[in-house]
Amino acid sequence: MNIGVFVSALGSASVEFIETAAIAYAIARSGYPREASLGVIVGLSVVSLAAIILGTQLQAIPLELLQIFIGLLLLWFGFGWVKKSVWRQVEGKRAGWVSDPLTSEGIFLETETTGFNFLNFILMTKSAALEALEVAIIVTTLGLASSAWNESLLGAILAFFLTIAVVTLLHGQLLQVPEILIKLSAGIMLMAFGTFWIGEGLNFKWFFGEITLLILITFYGTISFLVIRWLQTKQPA
Repeated sequence: MNIGVFVSALGSASVEFIETAAIAYAIARSGYPREASLGVIVGLSVVSLAAIILGTQLQAIPLELLQIFIGLLLLWFGFGWVKKSVWRQVEGKRAGWVSDPLTSEGIFLETETTGFNFLNFILMTKSAALEALEVAIIVTTLGLASSAWNESLLGAILAFFLTIAVVTLLHGQLLQVPEILIKLSAGIMLMAFGTFWIGEGLNFKWFFGEITLLILITFYGTISFLVIRWLQTKQPA
């Protein structure tokens, strides 16, 4: 079993599913539980179906080119997550979806319509689909580059059900989720995999083989920690 791919998919998917859950929870608490529930189901289903179809077609691309493309994509995703998490850690801020999930996503609910509100359903569907698209991209790229499809899909599926369990059992404590550390860790893993697969695509022989992934994770993690400490010293007292 490819533990690295499984953990990376689990962590990355968890970040997106928790964000989706927070938005759905806020919409449901605003008086639109049916719109929130159906929106999540439709958004996730549409993106999942598209990912299955496109994922199969992508396997026709030569592996080396695929690994380079995937490596660059994961580096881009990972760096963006790490950058946001570093600044939030330095500034002592939390992600917008924790404090005000609807405003942070630019969602303004329609409150005048009675009965089923189609506009709010569309807003939830769009939000769920966007978050699911990131999950699909990451899971598909992890599976394609490593051929560890089972681990990649299992990580995403487990993340989905863990999110449901957390929201169901601990929704009152959802604000206590350490989302910055989760996203920072996931971003570091994505950067490590991205770097590793770019090297693989360029036929670079990693001296330590797959252990190089642990070295890269340690390297990026150390750099992130040092940057956080350095930026904190630059903050005005």
